Amino acid sequence: MELALYHPEHGYYVSGHARVGKQGDFYTSVSIGRIYGRLLASICREVWECLGCPPEFTIIEQGANDGTMAVDMLETIRGWDEFHHAARFLIIEPFALNRSRQQERLKEFPGITWVSSPEELPEFTGIHLSNELLDAFPVDALRWNGIAWEEECVRLEGDLPVREFRPIKDPKLSLATRHLPMTLPEGWRLEVNRSIAPWLAEISSRMRRGLVLTVDYGQSGDDRYEAHRADGTLLAYANHRRFDDPLPEPGLRDITAQVDFTDLAGKALKEGFGLVGYTDQHHFLVGAAEPWMRGMGDLTAVTDAAKTDLRSLQKLLNPALMGRQFKAIGLGKDFPAEPLLSCFRYQRPGVEVLLEAS
Repeated sequence: MELALYHPEHGYYVSGHARVGKQGDFYTSVSIGRIYGRLLASICREVWECLGCPPEFTIIEQGANDGTMAVDMLETIRGWDEFHHAARFLIIEPFALNRSRQQERLKEFPGITWVSSPEELPEFTGIHLSNELLDAFPVDALRWNGIAWEEECVRLEGDLPVREFRPIKDPKLSLATRHLPMTLPEGWRLEVNRSIAPWLAEISSRMRRGLVLTVDYGQSGDDRYEAHRADGTLLAYANHRRFDDPLPEPGLRDITAQVDFTDLAGKALKEGFGLVGYTDQHHFLVGAAEPWMRGMGDLTAVTDAAKTDLRSLQKLLNPALMGRQFKAIGLGKDFPAEPLLSCFRYQRPGVEVLLEAS
């Protein structure tokens, strides 16, 4: 998975094959319309206010793709004088092609800085944002054989990659399976994301005060082990088609695995973060959009741009599409428990589910 997505020449995200939107391989919340970035900008301002309006507030985006979300956020932020003066925007981007695209899209916004990895971050007070980042972290695929967990590997049969299962040899991977259930039916498959813990550790080591806010698709608690997930969640996408086998055409398709939010929360707690909120995208955006909606007043006087934003918001809220499948989690460091951020005002299922399972 790491080679297929991140090989320096042929990787899906490095080579330029990754395409988002109607003409691409998949949709994201960002590609639906500018309202998503505008609402995230309002969340950033609210986080700044909760931290006491520090004179310098860093907004970090990781997984910025072509810079569209950054544009939507920065166009909104520059209309807010006090926050605009305090905000510093930083993008974590390891790939030269993406960085070039971002710099072209963002050339009208001076002062943006780029780093290649979380290890290069300066100490900061602010917010770390990511949207559909963790689902693209390389995972280990496992299968329960009725007695023990086995790892799924890839070998070549001629020129074709094929799956094979073998006993786990890596002691660190073996250790990572200890929290997994051992009462599942034989043949049950799932994924373990070992990249999340070091990612959290790097951010924590550089964040003085603030919030990590990540939105992605996945599950928590017992929902992770529903019967329809018995084959795991590792999939590939191309041209808006879903492929249950992620192995064919490496480097030409997106490969993804859904996020285990219970595992993420447990690792975050170990790194010293507190759980600020956890909810599905529907309730997340309802809370975030409420102040904006109240400020619109008479709907008959709404501008065409605002009507477009409303239509985009309806798509993002749709429970049958992204509204329930996507989840948002807020992880705070020295972050006040009150007042609760607007985006987590109506949280369902809420942090209690994560705390019980962790």
